[in-house]
This record gives sequence, structure tokens and C-alpha cells, in this order.
Amino acid sequence: MGYSIYVGTSAPGNHSGGTRGGIGLAVYDNHNEIVYEKGITVDNPNDHVELDLIALVEALEYAEDEDVVYSDSEYCVKGFNEWLDNWKRKGWRKSGRKAVANRGLWQRVDELRSEKYVEVEKVRANSGNKGNENADALAFAAAQNQMNIIG
Repeated sequence: MGYSIYVGTSAPGNHSGGTRGGIGLAVYDNHNEIVYEKGITVDNPNDHVELDLIALVEALEYAEDEDVVYSDSEYCVKGFNEWLDNWKRKGWRKSGRKAVANRGLWQRVDELRSEKYVEVEKVRANSGNKGNENADALAFAAAQNQMNIIG
């Protein structure tokens, strides 16, 4: 089994875009020891959902075969595991023929998914999970400071 990669996001006081957000990546080995951590500042994300998806892309870019990405975003987990293939098959449309939001990011997720075997699993937010809490703390710090700015 590979690494466990936890992603977290933070957009303090902002759920509708227009300010700075942060992404945190916390990577653990099989002995639950931290092997890598990073906070990334994202300028002007459209919303928290987009920020979650950017975090997933960052994690997938870091990941290698057999790694597991943990996210507390149901949108990202279900999108990766359940919805992505149907969206592609339907020309990047959802039911009711609505366009898939954040299509460019989802297409990047699809590219990365085709390059390596990585699982994406749900972790419950604010549940005391060490990896999730570490990733969230890195994301919060990145949102407050200017670290590796994207955007």
C-alpha cells in the first residue's frame, strides 16, 4: 500500500468567492509518519467547491500508484468515484443536460486518474482524524499567508 494523502481547504469567511483560499496536503507513510506537507494559497477561488477540487488535483498530481487520497468533500469523492465516467459519456453534461461545473478541473482529474491507480476516499470533517486536521491547519495557514500562490 502507498501513501495516505489528506487534503484540506480553507476560505475564511468566504463561501462565494472573491478572496484568498488555502489548500493543505498532508502525506503519511504506512507507519502514520508525516513524509510531506504543503500549504498553498489560492487567490480568488470562485467558491469553496472549486477550492476542494483544486485540492484534489494537487493531491492527484503528487500521488503515485497505490496511494489513497482522503478528502472531506463529498463532491470530490463522489465526482471521482461515481460521476466522472457518466459526465464524460454525456459530453460533460449532468442530468437535465446542465453543463458540469468546473469542467476544466474535472478534465484534469480525469487525465490524472488515467495515468495512475489512486483511490479517493471520504474522511469525515472535524472528526479528530490526524491527517485531516493537519491538512486543514495547513490550508488555514495558507489562506492567511502567502504561500506558493496559485491564481
